[in-house]
Amino acid sequence: MKKNQTLKSWVFVIIYFITTGNNYAQTSTEKQNPYPLGTSSEFLRQIEAQLSKTPKDNQEIKLMVSNSETLDAKVNYQQEKSASEIHLEGEILGKDAGSFSIILKNKKLDGRIFFLKDKKAYSYYSNNKGDAFIKEIDINKMMCVDFIKTSIFNTEKVSNHSIKEAKNVNTSTLQSFPGAAGCLLLDFNGHTVPAGSGWNGGNAINAAPSGMTDDQILEAWEITAEDYRPFNLNVTTDEEVFNSYPQNKKRRCIITPTDVASPGGAGIALINSFSSNSDLPCWAFTSGAGTSGKIIGEIASHELGHTLGLNHDGQGQYAYYSGHGDWAPIMGASYYKSITQWSKGDYTNATNHQDDLTIITNTTNNVGYRADIHGSTISTATTLNLSGSAENKGVIDHTDDVDLFQFNTAGGNIILNIQTTERHSNLLLKASLYDSKNELIGTYKGTPSNLSAPITINTNLNAGNYYLAITGIGDGTVDTGYTSYASLGAYNITGATPSLNSTLGVTRTNNNGSMIYIYPNPVKNKLNIDFGPVKNNYHVEIINTLGQLIHKTTTSEKVLTIPFSDKPSGFYRLIIKDSRNIIVKAFSLIKQ
Repeated sequence: MKKNQTLKSWVFVIIYFITTGNNYAQTSTEKQNPYPLGTSSEFLRQIEAQLSKTPKDNQEIKLMVSNSETLDAKVNYQQEKSASEIHLEGEILGKDAGSFSIILKNKKLDGRIFFLKDKKAYSYYSNNKGDAFIKEIDINKMMCVDFIKTSIFNTEKVSNHSIKEAKNVNTSTLQSFPGAAGCLLLDFNGHTVPAGSGWNGGNAINAAPSGMTDDQILEAWEITAEDYRPFNLNVTTDEEVFNSYPQNKKRRCIITPTDVASPGGAGIALINSFSSNSDLPCWAFTSGAGTSGKIIGEIASHELGHTLGLNHDGQGQYAYYSGHGDWAPIMGASYYKSITQWSKGDYTNATNHQDDLTIITNTTNNVGYRADIHGSTISTATTLNLSGSAENKGVIDHTDDVDLFQFNTAGGNIILNIQTTERHSNLLLKASLYDSKNELIGTYKGTPSNLSAPITINTNLNAGNYYLAITGIGDGTVDTGYTSYASLGAYNITGATPSLNSTLGVTRTNNNGSMIYIYPNPVKNKLNIDFGPVKNNYHVEIINTLGQLIHKTTTSEKVLTIPFSDKPSGFYRLIIKDSRNIIVKAFSLIKQ
């Protein structure tokens, strides 16, 4: 009897595990496998049939997501352009409040259902045969959720954080690469997002202005501009410029305290939305992140990175990696690091091994790298211009890119300054000086903890031909520093060599044969321009690195003194024109 009882108990246990195992397998399979919705045309007819049975001012439909689950939904936005095209957006009703979007066009289905609070998501799609499906997916593969809400930003936490005033800078017309193939807009001015945008359950959003000062806006733009410098993308604050691009070559990032799209968050974006024909924006919320230019710039780069197809960089159990030393990945949490770069997840225990550079430049986004304007061989080397009539600007635009410059000297002391952007550079410079026989004379490296610190080459050379190679390098290992992988960005070369008409900012001959002197250069408090003995009327203009006019005057004085103490440190262009408004001289200036 006891034996029979024991046998019955074991049978019960076995049956229980078989039953629960089958139930688990069924549930697991439903989550892993797509749920068929018929053909796209059939799914469209199902939706239209439901809509026809409900009042237009309160349309509710049911959305099946599996054999065992149906969601009740309310339609807040509906656009039907033709019998075969419909666009619906709305909210999921009940305790699991969420949003949905369905777009059917030319028998192709696209859309999503997501629950931000429960971190749950479904994707609508169709195959080449026109069959429609819905599938539960990891919400982190669809959008940026739970981007770490930061405390009030403290600049002391970032080494080498510099304050720069936006005097004489129009922060509404900033552009990083005019004429680029694609465009990223940083919208600080407030924006009305129309109904059907993909956010807020299909309802419109009236986003308030950012509340940031011009200084903060300039810093945020500088960070994002430098992050996207290697690519054929124009980071701008100019709405008119943004509107000149086709929809599938641009994306807007709204910087605002209005966090309707993700209440309480720091930012949100839909992954892989850049190349879509939807005007769905991404967001950076000053209500959750504050108005620091450093933080907002990092968030904007992060969210725009999502639109270009990038996922989060985490480590181990943490979804966001905050980095090590002075370094952090842009797609992690890079608020408090002075060096933030794109990553391929090569640090220990990385959760994401995406090659950021490859994804941003892929054929889906269809923008690519910017054109490399400086060659890397002796036959393609760019002649280094130290006459003041042109600047030697360049961009290290891909991993291990080398820009080669050539110059001549009559022999003697040379001084060359190579500098990246004035702050928030991603590029650790290395400059190598070679003679005409391609023999290395010297190697000069930037400061690993402050990438904006300039390299100065001050040495004596024999008369002859020389080459200067510029590239980006790493520092330390993948766990203590960073590699050359994303050591990318802009730089400029200025200086002086003892050759004819080559001393930067000292002596020039104008078209009338008289001498024009500028001194001191670099300048700190006052800049003097000596026009020489021939008296003429001159128009003098000074332009900053953003291409913006910051000083303009007309003079007939022999020596003109221009106050410079109020100008931010960095590079400037001094242009001198005659009375006919023809340029007679142009100089590169350095403000210390």
